[in-house]
Amino acid sequence: MDSKMARIFCFIPIGQLIFWLIALLAYQDKSEIGSSLTQGLILILINLVPMVGTLVCIIFDIIAIVKISQTGEDPELPIIGGLNWFSK
Repeated sequence: MDSKMARIFCFIPIGQLIFWLIALLAYQDKSEIGSSLTQGLILILINLVPMVGTLVCIIFDIIAIVKISQTGEDPELPIIGGLNWFSK
């Protein structure tokens, strides 16, 4: 799995927790995709809030996937873009 695919897996909205875990476990260099892992985890937690959380999560997932597809780098999402809990 390359870094671009691992980043996209962090933001797939259907079954997001499963795909996030695949990205976490399958990609060896956590510091390279750490920002995407952090943002994906935050979106999973936001998704626990009924209705509003789900809507916000889907919008951020679409923004992230488009940015990753265009640049291949970690997306800077609004509000949560600067966080990185997985870097060393």
